[in-house]
Amino acid sequence: MSHKLSRRQILKITGGFVTGVAVATLPSYVKAQGYFRKKLAVRKNIQSLTSHEKAAFVNAIKATKNTFTQGSTVSVYDQIVDLHVEAMGFMSEFKPTGPAAGFSPAHDLPAFLPWHRELVYRLEQALQLVDPTVTIPYWDWTDPKALDVMFQDDFLGPNGEGVTIEVPGKGFFQGGPVISGPFSEANGWVLNAGINIDNLTLESRGTSLTRFIKVPPLDEYPVSEEYLNRVLGLDDYLTFRAALEGWVSVDEKGNSTPDWKLHNYMHGVIGGASVKDINATPSPDNWTKILGTMNNITSSPYEPAFWLNHSNVDRLWAEWQDNGHMGSEFYPASGQPYGHNLNDPMWPWDGGQSIPGNFGQGNALSLLPHFDPNDIVTPADVLDFRKLGYTYDTLIHSDGSHWQNNSGRHDGSSKNPDYVPPTQRYLGM
Repeated sequence: MSHKLSRRQILKITGGFVTGVAVATLPSYVKAQGYFRKKLAVRKNIQSLTSHEKAAFVNAIKATKNTFTQGSTVSVYDQIVDLHVEAMGFMSEFKPTGPAAGFSPAHDLPAFLPWHRELVYRLEQALQLVDPTVTIPYWDWTDPKALDVMFQDDFLGPNGEGVTIEVPGKGFFQGGPVISGPFSEANGWVLNAGINIDNLTLESRGTSLTRFIKVPPLDEYPVSEEYLNRVLGLDDYLTFRAALEGWVSVDEKGNSTPDWKLHNYMHGVIGGASVKDINATPSPDNWTKILGTMNNITSSPYEPAFWLNHSNVDRLWAEWQDNGHMGSEFYPASGQPYGHNLNDPMWPWDGGQSIPGNFGQGNALSLLPHFDPNDIVTPADVLDFRKLGYTYDTLIHSDGSHWQNNSGRHDGSSKNPDYVPPTQRYLGM
């Protein structure tokens, strides 16, 4: 039995047909202006997850790895990973076509945040076809104990094993293929070799999830709350996005300089890289080899921690929006490459206007999902995360309710009185 999955009316995952799972309806949207209260799905801190919630998340992720769209030889999960891979195919050397050619639709530019909000949202909808109670939890980068929680056998499993890395002046560090836990090959987490492409060599990275957790120089963890508050205190979207994505650092006066921080750096904390100079800024320009899956920019979604990382990125953007930056005036309307302006369709949800070149040596391009021509998503469509039916535990009122405001404003003021800065957050809502 198969079901057509429409994005706005019933759950749409990849634009085709999904077999073997039940279809649930999306929450209805209230069109009135002003405040109203409504139950939203809550994305929680990984520290707040119960044993049942951890197991439900893991089981749902693994179920999507074994669910296939009609006519596809790869699973729903593989197709979602492939979208992230082939976003790199828009670089000019791969000969893409259409208005989005020449620039990544997903990274380095303003649509990084809305593009990944949509990607995470679509995976979450796929997970909820398996278990309607599942949301994608977030990894709070300021929490020194988060890595210990994340990489336990009852959640994402352990670090990789079997490979020893010598880092000059730092010592020896372990990593390699993940050989136990729910995301090992032995337990069915087998990566598609044609999609798992190394973004430095363009060659296949094989079928095993690999981890090299906290290998220097990508071992500085956690992020200080003072620095994160500094980023959240920025008012300009373009600077905020660059800082949150991790291309710049921000000093006490709000000035930015090129750096490797936050989201970008967290990929490396789990994935690791061999470097030319241990004392240099740990950017891709200094890498000689990508060690683990998470630090491979293309197929990094094969690492389940990717989604926890991006849920946190989205949470911080949501908090920034709620703290006086909600609405279209806080996103560039023009002047950016195609796909990155407020009302530009974002590939792959652009009606087929743009087509990437084939990234890598295999057939990853041919494995992409097919989207309905009417499945159009712009940055404007996803600015209001609550209209997508979710919120975060840091954005819940003391009475357990969630503000939702279709006007994009909170009480007409520039600041949300219920916003809780990172230094005052609490767990377990």
